[in-house]
Amino acid sequence: MTSHRDPVLAGAIGEARLLLAYAAENGIALDPALVATIVGAQLSGDPASADDVDAQARFWLAFAAVARAVHPVSADSIAATMTRHERRGFAAGLLDRLLGNKPTSHAERSIYRFSLLSFVVLVCLLATQMYWVIGARLEAQSGQLIGQAEALSGQMLNLRKARLADDAPEVLQLEAAGEQLDLELAIRVDALDRWNDVWQALLPGIRRDHDDAAAASPFTTLRKARLEAGLAKECIELYLLPLLYGLLGSCLHVLRSLSAGIERRTHVPSRLYQVRIYTGGLAGLVVGWFGLGGEAAGSLASLTPFALAFLAGYSVEVLFAFMDRLVAVFAGRRDAAGSEAGPRR
Repeated sequence: MTSHRDPVLAGAIGEARLLLAYAAENGIALDPALVATIVGAQLSGDPASADDVDAQARFWLAFAAVARAVHPVSADSIAATMTRHERRGFAAGLLDRLLGNKPTSHAERSIYRFSLLSFVVLVCLLATQMYWVIGARLEAQSGQLIGQAEALSGQMLNLRKARLADDAPEVLQLEAAGEQLDLELAIRVDALDRWNDVWQALLPGIRRDHDDAAAASPFTTLRKARLEAGLAKECIELYLLPLLYGLLGSCLHVLRSLSAGIERRTHVPSRLYQVRIYTGGLAGLVVGWFGLGGEAAGSLASLTPFALAFLAGYSVEVLFAFMDRLVAVFAGRRDAAGSEAGPRR
């Protein structure tokens, strides 16, 4: 036996020790010979040197048997859920002052990180949803007022064609209704201008000149403001809200997977959770491109586009399976068309 230590073998000894501890803690029965082999390797520090093939083989076979016995738990997942470390990074000092200097495991840090991300996404979604609902209500009310103003203008035009006197009861009644309608139009113009100022602040290059708008009539100003609000509302409805709903669905999926993995001690450090967040947001954004809204058949017909975006973010695999089947159908048709065209040549 030499003094040379194999780093791979040394690491495997530490992993085998963690698996033995987990098996003992959870009452998993193991062959005493396997336990003796791993314990002997741990006590000797280097159970098998480069020239002791039999000792190395016995250790690796014992390691494999223990790993199969505790599967799906692994040494990496045990270390991620049980081993605690001091906080590191830019926010470590702030967290230590707020929560105290408490060592945490990788699993706990993942829960904190994705819980915070989920909270941020939820707040952004609620703010955007309320902003969109207010704009939709204002746009609908403005459309009704514009219709009333057009009807009132037609009635006034008919009275003028009838050449009624200015003090006729019908004319006075329409003028009073027009003044009241102008007041309502001015109120909606102010409300829509305030609503438009929010999204125009993010795009200052398209900000409307309020001085020119003030010189126009309330009816004309309201129609312009309603057109701007309608375009912004449609962009939020088609792009921003589905993206946020997809992100929220993917955050929920990640948190559920994390909690299940931590409970079963199968959680391992991975960047796949971040990738899952990104793909969930993209899935929510593109789910409407396939026409899965009100024209969809079956149970999907009763779901709103936002609910579909949330489901797509939560279960990206379903959307990917649908896309793969769609590609396979088109690829099959192309191959069939090619085979039919071949003999004609």
